[in-house]
Amino acid sequence: MRTERGLTVVELLVAMVIAAVMMTFAIPAFNDFTSQRRMTSSVNSVVAAVNYARNEAARQATAVSVQAVDASDRDSEWGAGFCVTLGNPGDCDVAMQNFAAAGEGLSLDGTDGFDGGDSWTFNSRGVLTNVAVGSVEICGEDADDDPGRRLRINATGRVSVIDLDCFP
Repeated sequence: MRTERGLTVVELLVAMVIAAVMMTFAIPAFNDFTSQRRMTSSVNSVVAAVNYARNEAARQATAVSVQAVDASDRDSEWGAGFCVTLGNPGDCDVAMQNFAAAGEGLSLDGTDGFDGGDSWTFNSRGVLTNVAVGSVEICGEDADDDPGRRLRINATGRVSVIDLDCFP
């Protein structure tokens, strides 16, 4: 006598319920992971742009600027992207290096001495010349997803990164 082997409908339903419960935990964790990666990517882009501009200014012995592509949004001057270019201010159409716009749902807002500005210029010694010392605040849409970051750029062009509560 031959017996049929396989899964019953009840076993299939139990497996589907277990998979659904596991997915309810996995999807929010994945969303948090992607929002954290977007934040980290934006922070790294700003730091890379500042370091590149400082190095090129010293290497070429001339003024080099980090220039906002479109600074018309005063709550996110740098969110549309930015470039490193020769001159003060430079022109992103002939940029030495372009940096992409902030990730979806992120804002990059100049604060302190950078509020409302659309460029930072470094002289041939790698020192900021056209603005006071300032910060860039990177915030997401929701404080629960990930704390924001404040990138403080000092007069010598050094960048320090600290966590920021964007929604006090």
